[in-house]
Amino acid sequence: MARTKEQILDLIQAAGVVGAGGAGFPTHVKLNSSPEYVIANCAECEPLIRSDKYLMEMHAEEIVDGMRAALEATGARYGVLAVKEKNHAAVDALERACADDPQINVHLLENYYPAGDEQQIIYEVTGRVIPVGQLPISVGCVVINAQTLRHVAQAVRGVPVTSRNVTVCGEVASPVTLEVPIGTAVDYLIELAGGSLLADPAVIIGGPLMGRVTFDIAHEFVTKTTNGVIVLPKDHPLIDKKNSDFDRQYRIARSACCQCNYCTLICPRSHLGLGVQPHKIMQALTLNRAEVLTDGLSALGCCNCGLCTYVGCNMGLTPNRFIYAVRADLLKKKVKTDKQPAPVNKMRDLVKAPTHRVIQRTGIAAYDVDVPFLSDHRPPAAVRIMLRQHIGAACVPTVARDDRVTCGQCIGAPPEGALGARVHASISGTVIAVTEDHIDIMDI
Repeated sequence: MARTKEQILDLIQAAGVVGAGGAGFPTHVKLNSSPEYVIANCAECEPLIRSDKYLMEMHAEEIVDGMRAALEATGARYGVLAVKEKNHAAVDALERACADDPQINVHLLENYYPAGDEQQIIYEVTGRVIPVGQLPISVGCVVINAQTLRHVAQAVRGVPVTSRNVTVCGEVASPVTLEVPIGTAVDYLIELAGGSLLADPAVIIGGPLMGRVTFDIAHEFVTKTTNGVIVLPKDHPLIDKKNSDFDRQYRIARSACCQCNYCTLICPRSHLGLGVQPHKIMQALTLNRAEVLTDGLSALGCCNCGLCTYVGCNMGLTPNRFIYAVRADLLKKKVKTDKQPAPVNKMRDLVKAPTHRVIQRTGIAAYDVDVPFLSDHRPPAAVRIMLRQHIGAACVPTVARDDRVTCGQCIGAPPEGALGARVHASISGTVIAVTEDHIDIMDI
């Protein structure tokens, strides 16, 4: 039975589906468009993370069903599943799942970083480049993460978002990938991975390059966008680069940056003609050359992949943090650019950063091991559902302390008319706390 665009989008909205691989943009808003292509980001961009790998191997049919729903909602002509060729089992599963659907095909990607950047994926699939400051729809595309597509498939069956895949690795006894309820405590995940091998570790939430560092895991919980938990020593070089004092980095950069421009030469957005030039940002900040930032191009096109810092800079500096600061300031001032992309670098394929090289340069090779999927594990006895797991307004609780809730029940919704996404109970139990930030549920 045919469904209207509005019916599909209403089901996705009711299920609280958001972008599971990025900032959590509400999917019902993203799909309220008319692209030519819907592209599934199945690249599993960051090193060490295996959450999408197992998702594709085990739930390829649901991912393809989610793609079909997305195509039905948008009216797009083409559905493309972009996956790294190296993930043979995932490729086979996806190809089998879409074999009888001429509208959907699998596109193979090389094993480079950041293959999952939407600019890279769109160019690989269509040969198009999104102008700086514009969205993928400006070039006729919508990009959706593999985990998100599974959630879309569940949503059109009336099943809300209550769980997701997470990889737990690094300095743990038994690295694992597992599907857990939204709101599971990060320290409980580490326990399921055999426990930390360090008494006082640092933890990266997300991937090693683009994830954030926390030293307080007691207050960290799985959200709809959490794909990885990486336990590392506090003195690991990766932690230092992510978390070192910014003012100290600035002082070092003023004397150590030699303008070699390696950071720009390795920048994937620069090679797509988007004008990103990390070395000019360094020059502007350390030599007071603000005129190089006047059009905003050298910072606004950055995707914060971190290649300039972790692979490009031989002086141990952190260009990505300087770019992020400049970009945030430009966005705050609402600086925009109307410049179109320059021609793509003809040597682009020769200067892509192989993932294995990124792993070596970031000092995480020891953790690049086979991470099995753990299907049989104890569910948590309690969860904390954050009321903002998405771009937009925080949800308003629809339950109170001592209420009994069932798994899948809506417990929070964004204010009327505001951008956001609903949140649902991920386990059945009793509401034991309601704050402006979260709702706690315990299985009692």
